[in-house]
This record gives sequence, C-alpha cells and structure tokens, in this order.
Amino acid sequence: MAQATSGEKQITIDGEKYRVRTQVVYQDGLGVPGTLSTTAPIRYVVEYKPEPFSTSTWVNLGERDTTNQNNWIFTPAAGAGFQKALIANGPNSLTTSLDEATSNALSTSAGVTKQQATQILQVAPNVAPTAPAPVQPTPGGTGGGSQNGPDPDSTTITQDVITNLTQINPEDQNPKFGDLVYPTKIRNNGQDFIKFTVAKYIPRKLDITSGPIGVLQERGKLTDILGNIILPIQPSISDSNNVDWNGLGINPLEMELVNGSLNLMSGNGKQYVDNLIDRLGNSIDDNTKNAIKLYFAQKAAGVTGLLSRVSGAIVNPNLELLFQGPTLRPFNFTFRLSPRDNPEATQVRKIIRVFKQYSAVGTASGGLFLTTPNVFNIQYVTRRDGKEEDHKSLNKIKTCALKSVSVDYTPDGSYMTFNDEARTMTSYSLSLQFQELEPVTSKDYDMPYDQIGY
Repeated sequence: MAQATSGEKQITIDGEKYRVRTQVVYQDGLGVPGTLSTTAPIRYVVEYKPEPFSTSTWVNLGERDTTNQNNWIFTPAAGAGFQKALIANGPNSLTTSLDEATSNALSTSAGVTKQQATQILQVAPNVAPTAPAPVQPTPGGTGGGSQNGPDPDSTTITQDVITNLTQINPEDQNPKFGDLVYPTKIRNNGQDFIKFTVAKYIPRKLDITSGPIGVLQERGKLTDILGNIILPIQPSISDSNNVDWNGLGINPLEMELVNGSLNLMSGNGKQYVDNLIDRLGNSIDDNTKNAIKLYFAQKAAGVTGLLSRVSGAIVNPNLELLFQGPTLRPFNFTFRLSPRDNPEATQVRKIIRVFKQYSAVGTASGGLFLTTPNVFNIQYVTRRDGKEEDHKSLNKIKTCALKSVSVDYTPDGSYMTFNDEARTMTSYSLSLQFQELEPVTSKDYDMPYDQIGY
C-alpha cells in the first residue's frame, strides 16, 4: 500500500485557527498502465492540528466513506464545529476544497491523471476503519482549548444521521375513513358546520447545515389526510389569544452587581462593596450607605426582607412588564350526539371511535418506540354559491393535538338505548380538548382584513 498527503488548508472555527489535511492510502500499482482499478481499497483520512502549528501534532478527525459522499466516520476528536464544517457541501465548502487537494496529491503520488484520481476517490470504498486511540485534548489558541477540538468523552452524531432519519411510523397505522357526518343531512340543508380533518403528524426537521446555528424548519403541509368529521357548530364559540408577559424588575444595586460581575460569596465581596461606597462619596448620606451595606449583606446571607424590616424601605425594583414568550391556545368543544335513525346511530358510534382511536399513541419496533398520535385541523365552514369555504366571521384554528376525549354515555341521567342491533345509546355527550401545535404569530394574519383570522 502507498500513501499520498494533500496540501494543508487553514480554517477558523469559533475564532480558533486550525490546519486540515488528508491522508490517502491506496493500492500499489495505480500508476502502472493497464492496472488502474477503481475498486482498489482507498482510505481517506482527515487530520487537523491547532495553533501553534510549529509545535502541535496532527490529530485524526475521522475517515470518509467514498461510497457515500455525505458519510463520515468521525473519531472522538471531531467536535461539533469540525463535523459541521466537513459535512457541509457546496463549491466553497471545506469538503470540496479537501477533495480538490486530495485528487492533486493522489495524481502526483500514484502517477495517474487528475481525472483518474478524482474517479478513484469517488467510487472506491474504504477498508474497515481502524479504531482510533484515545486522544487527549490539545490546547488551541490563547483560550487554553476549543470546544471544536478533541473531546475523548464526547459522543458524536454525524449530520447524515440527523438528516437521513425519517419519521418512525406505528406498526398498525390508522386507516383512512372518508367523511363521517352528524346529522347526516347537515351538508344538504345549508347549515354552517365545524369540520375536523384528521391527518398524520409531520415532525419539524432540524436543519444544522444551512446556517451558523441549527434551526427548526417550517412544518410541512399536512398531506396524508385520513378523513373528516363534520358536526354542527355548538354554542359558546370563543377563543383567547394570549402572550406571556411578566412583571420583572432590576434595582440599581442589582445593576451594579451585573456591572461588576460580583460574587458576594467570594473573598473580595466586602472590598467591592467598600469601593462602591467610596465611589458614591458625598452624594449620599451615612444612613443610605449603611442601607446599601445591609442590602448586600442580606443577599450574601440569603435572607429576604431584612432591609425592609430594619429601615422600612426597599430598593426601587424598577418594575416593568416584559415579554416572556408566546402561548399555545387551547380549544374545548362539547357535542350532544342524539341519533334519530340507524344510519345516524352508525355515524355517531364511528365518530366517537375515531376521536378516541386516532388521538391514541402508536407503537413501533415491537414496542421499543411510541409514535406521535394523529393531529387535527379544525375549520368552521359555511356555504357560498353552493361551495364550502372558511367562515370569515369566526376564528381560524391552527393544527391541533387532541389532548383529551371524554364521553358521557348517560347525559340525561339514566340508561337508555335504542332497540337496534348495536343497542346504541339514545344520547351521548362528547367533550374534546385540543391545543394548537404552534403559537400564533403576526405572519399568520397574511389574509384580507375582512376576515377575523386567528
């Protein structure tokens, strides 16, 4: 076996400078006419060394499986920064630059053309990788080490594991059921109604390659529709849009703590307080100075209310209402289902069954995993010119999870059934508790102003 070493590339990750190169091990005889083999064993090893370059040694980052251009076998030395840099594709990526340098090195070392070297690197499989020896952290730069450098105790997950992992589906997936309607003629009498569309849940993908930080992609449109349930609109229609605001404050002395990064439990805490009092000088009286010292003393001792107890005052908290985050809206519905004939009785039983079954968790891999239940789109529907459309005068609802299904089988206080084969109850009370999967944001109101929207 022979070896070719590529030219070095200098990169910067999170402010730390590194040099990166490749070591390519190839079969002897590649340069002999007529013996070029694109299936010759090839090992494509990536190495790095940190500053200072003159004294640091090369460290193995991992090996590339050239049968799959996105598959890397990283060593524990490859931190998150290196993995992201190597996995990224594109004409200006580190991987493209290394491939170019590696092809040049292989061409020169093996005596093959640049085109042949590139072809060999693209199709030749790696031999079984050698398990790397434990690597000790190597200081990088002036910071005494880098999070992107060696970490023998880390457990790395290659980017292709994240991007190629598909949704885990339950072993017994719920079948499609078409439309279930109660009352059965509600669509024919011009009455407005509420429609629950049951769909397969689609998770949001984690994108760790398109930017400097990982982001969650937009949730895909629900396309795997399992069926619709159509029910009459019930009274007490309401919604509540809330944003989480909390009253928070920071008093001048706390700001001084932030400014000085003071740890009152450390040995220099008293000196810092004394220096603060000296800086204030004659701008405050002695009583105020003592109150300030008492405030810091109660903080150090973990006591509350000491300043108020002794002086009858507190430090101005500068209370302000500050934004804390969005909230997820809940929606509750209660339907009274009283079938009037056999077809409606069948519909009612199926409707209750679907809400129960399609909101239940699934199992996968012999019970190793539990899968996400189905989700629901909820829509108020009216008819215009014979066509069904969104009700402009009622609220819109984003995709929801069905968190609770409650059924009262004797809402009238006594046990009564019809004399049909299934002994259907004369009436059911069905209560549903939904909650939206995502918060409402201003961009959701991209619609005509004559619609109430969310």
